[in-house]
Amino acid sequence: MNFNTRESVEEKLSEFADEKYRLFTSRLTNTKYPILGVRIPQLQNLAKQILKGDYNAFLSLPFTYFEHHLLRGMVIAMNKEGEKEHLSLFDEYIPYIDDWEGVDLIASRYNCKTESYFSALRSRLNGDREYSVRFALIAILHNFASDKTKAPAIIGDVRDLTKRGYLEKFLCAAKGRVCQNTGERLGGYIPASSPMLTGTATPPAGYYVMMGAAWLLSVLYLTDKEVVLDYIKDGSIDIDTRLKTISKILDSFRVSKEEKQYLRILRGEIRHRE
Repeated sequence: MNFNTRESVEEKLSEFADEKYRLFTSRLTNTKYPILGVRIPQLQNLAKQILKGDYNAFLSLPFTYFEHHLLRGMVIAMNKEGEKEHLSLFDEYIPYIDDWEGVDLIASRYNCKTESYFSALRSRLNGDREYSVRFALIAILHNFASDKTKAPAIIGDVRDLTKRGYLEKFLCAAKGRVCQNTGERLGGYIPASSPMLTGTATPPAGYYVMMGAAWLLSVLYLTDKEVVLDYIKDGSIDIDTRLKTISKILDSFRVSKEEKQYLRILRGEIRHRE
């Protein structure tokens, strides 16, 4: 199979298009890219095929469809290049992400536990591009949240990220940012008032950063409870992020009933006090 032209890639993707799955994905994903309805296992199989050939030629192709975009991310995450090459490819891919799936699917597929990768991800947390920040959060979750030696650095970074009012910077960044090459608005910068192309309401700017931070902390809780509990009790931190962190921890089957009862009491105290 030739994957060296956009037409050949789109033809192959169209073979796997499923209308029911397209409608399902459209309800969950607020991408501006047209959706075909190709399931993830099929995309993964295509990525494996592409990686057997000249995948750099594939990565250089322009794309139209959401699934072509996801496929590009899978090829980037699954190739056998070194860390430096992966970071360079991620730098090219991330600005075009305009949905949570394009983040989570790719950030969780690249396994790398080096100090340099950890440092590169931490530096992304300082930005104002919503999906770039979420990418760092999910990649840290996937690669480093189970390492107790990393817990102090992770919790410190999330504290710095999620101070009260932090979502405002993502809303400000959402307004008017466009691609320098095409003049089109890049993904991930949708004002809270904008309707989604799929016909449902768009979450406020910064929502997926908040959810990513809460998810990361809920996993970190299993590694170091005390640092996460201190975070939850800190009134200088955004209350919605703290409450969402509690909700995520309560969803875990790995947390005891006694701990969950304490967290429910703590949640009620935070709501009452703040």
